[in-house]
Amino acid sequence: MRCSGRGRRKRGSLAADLSVSPTISAMGLRSDSIRKWWPTTQSLDLVEGPVEAVAHGVETEVKRFVYGESVATSWEAFPSLDAAFQAAPEFANVPTFYLVLPSRSRWSVLWNNSFLCDGYDSLCWCLTKNHGFTTVHWSAHDEWTTFQSGACFHHRRQVDSNVVERFVYAAQEDKRWLFHETGQPLPEEHLASYGARRKRDRLNEALVAQLLGRLGAFPWSEDFYAVPGEPCFVLQRVQAPESVIRRRASEVVRAG
Repeated sequence: MRCSGRGRRKRGSLAADLSVSPTISAMGLRSDSIRKWWPTTQSLDLVEGPVEAVAHGVETEVKRFVYGESVATSWEAFPSLDAAFQAAPEFANVPTFYLVLPSRSRWSVLWNNSFLCDGYDSLCWCLTKNHGFTTVHWSAHDEWTTFQSGACFHHRRQVDSNVVERFVYAAQEDKRWLFHETGQPLPEEHLASYGARRKRDRLNEALVAQLLGRLGAFPWSEDFYAVPGEPCFVLQRVQAPESVIRRRASEVVRAG
């Protein structure tokens, strides 16, 4: 596991579905398309804001990151969440294909084609620092995937031009587990969980899903997304350097 700081159903119904015990199976947490594209969906970063505004911020920052490269953007009406993920022509060691997905809430969702499947923490930081968006970079996988088992979230908001951060993770490091937290707890956190005897039980897939649900976000539920219905923002690096390592979807995706 890697996270920052380290190597149409009504929303009420969704909240009821995700108010579950930490022992719930992954099958119960993740919708079909989320499982189909695992582990690329183990991190689906959240940005609080309308999809058009978030897309503008993402385009601005990515163009700054890859200054001088050709970048293509478009708005696409995908028939399903599965089709949106399938639009990525390949996977790479660094993002070359980005999606900004609309939801049925105040949040927009970010996905990219990195085969590390760890979201994009620095992009979230820039969206908060440079554009004033509240962001949540998070990752959760109870089994080994692209990293060892673990879960984390990094919540950022802007206050008086400063970035206020809250970061919590529980992660496996070979035979031992690590737990760490910094910043003031969010009102939505269930702090009692951090007192569990086993560090791996202090934060996991189910507990992250519950926290995100209390924040009004359900990124592992297809019902959360306004797809189909609303267009998604697509950004592609047209001429990424030859040094970028590329892989086929069949080499990355394994249903989980």
